[in-house]
Amino acid sequence: MAKFLTCITLSGGRKLNFILDKGKRRNAVLAINEGRLTVRVPERFDPAQIRTFIEQHIEWIDLNLEKSAKHSGLPVTFEDGEEIRLLGQKAIITAVPSDRYFKPRFEDGKLLIAVCGSVDHEYMVRQIQTYIVELANREITESMQRLTALMGLFPKKITVKDLSASWGRCSSNGTISINYKVAAYSKAHIDYVCIHELAHLVHMDHSADFWKLVERYCPDWKKIRGSMRSDNDEE
Repeated sequence: MAKFLTCITLSGGRKLNFILDKGKRRNAVLAINEGRLTVRVPERFDPAQIRTFIEQHIEWIDLNLEKSAKHSGLPVTFEDGEEIRLLGQKAIITAVPSDRYFKPRFEDGKLLIAVCGSVDHEYMVRQIQTYIVELANREITESMQRLTALMGLFPKKITVKDLSASWGRCSSNGTISINYKVAAYSKAHIDYVCIHELAHLVHMDHSADFWKLVERYCPDWKKIRGSMRSDNDEE
């Protein structure tokens, strides 16, 4: 079974990014989560069949991608002018013609991407994704350093990664993983996710005692959690 991020050119020249998931299944299905499309197809499907399947459902895809992206704040098209959210603030992806490369940076409500010559879509995707991952690592690291000291709880290991169905995970051996996509949310949201997972070092369930511990360090956890639950949930 193969699962990877790819891009396809549709009729009319439009490019669409999606996660292709090939596996042992009878039918092709679509799924959208956090503003990202996943296309699950049988192993026998060739590129032409995949393209046809997507084009047959393009209206549904466009409608639901827009709904999901508005809530998650994550990039969908990765194109110049797309509105996303970084640390809870609106950011417009902005391609900046430049003879010299500079790392993507956020200034005055814009995520600036250096472009030499024509705008290459794959380049834009790499630059934006790298920026978001680095932002997430920096903010999660800062939150964890501060909160572990405050709570007196220290995980065995902390990783920042792409979690498909949760904002965070805490394993029984004390390893915590945080979804890099929390970078779209405010610092208070990031703190909440970290507090939630640190609390699991004491309570591996979601018992009343667990929530009391969370509330001790995040009094507004119900409001914050409610604003994130339609994207992902915590474990």
